[in-house]
Amino acid sequence: MPLDGIVVDSIALELKDKILGGRIVKIFQPERDEILMHIRATGSNFKLLFSANANYPRVHLTNISKENPSNPPVFCMILRKYLLGGRILDVLFHDFERILTFNIESVNELGDLSVKKLIIEIMGRHSNIILVNENG
Repeated sequence: MPLDGIVVDSIALELKDKILGGRIVKIFQPERDEILMHIRATGSNFKLLFSANANYPRVHLTNISKENPSNPPVFCMILRKYLLGGRILDVLFHDFERILTFNIESVNELGDLSVKKLIIEIMGRHSNIILVNENG
């Protein structure tokens, strides 16, 4: 089933219901184009998969575990540095575009709270996973 704006809006609503306010406890990058986050929310554990795969880009909760490389890729290490231990403040859907933004509050190097945005563009072979600061 192709992902259009209506489906992506439904995904955003489901994720808000399940993981809003949750803490990111683990981040893995099992494939070059996939990120897997373990999130603790509302007394439950969730695995959130972000995939920028050219053939099947997606964002969804999963129960599947994948083998991870012994040395994490650089992007995974950057996500861990800025998002690990962070709290998911919001999941935003943008005007029927296939874009989701996750606002995540975490502690920076100085011990101050800062908000980062993890953006996933679900656009076939042009899909992307982007990390930006709160100013975008």
